[in-house]
Amino acid sequence: MIPEQYRRHLWYRLARTAPTNASRRFALRRIGFVEAGTDTYLGPSVTLTPLGGPTPGRTLLTLEPRATVSPDVTFLTSMHPEEAEIPGYDGERAPIVVNEDAWIGADATVLGGVTIGEQAIVGAGAVVTEDVPPRTVVGGVPAKVIDEVAPERAADTPADGEDESPETEDEVSGVV
Repeated sequence: MIPEQYRRHLWYRLARTAPTNASRRFALRRIGFVEAGTDTYLGPSVTLTPLGGPTPGRTLLTLEPRATVSPDVTFLTSMHPEEAEIPGYDGERAPIVVNEDAWIGADATVLGGVTIGEQAIVGAGAVVTEDVPPRTVVGGVPAKVIDEVAPERAADTPADGEDESPETEDEVSGVV
């Protein structure tokens, strides 16, 4: 029988290198301390800690439905070497939550204890050290709010300042 920590490591390696999103997601769900919702996207080469130590009954990474994780994103749920003996620095495993419809850009790093809000966007290369509010765009090192996600417009509602109907017959026919 293969010990649990080795099984987790094998699933983790598959989750990083599998050729399709479906196979990466399948492997990620078998790690044991990860929950991935429906229609999540997991890019290749995603790094996740911890791997070696026990995590009984704890979920350390939650990807809610439709969360998108781009390639080379790093999730650091543990901030120390597992076998280190540095007095006063026990380290802690803190969960990370990526809410529904949130996007994380390539090469971003997300530290433990962070929640990325619903429909939030994390820019490529950002280092996320604090919670990201819903419907915001963050970027930089450390990540700071740089914009807000525009509210949805109904498909049949014209944008501000636009008239609902064309002014002339030429505009109706496409000739201007």
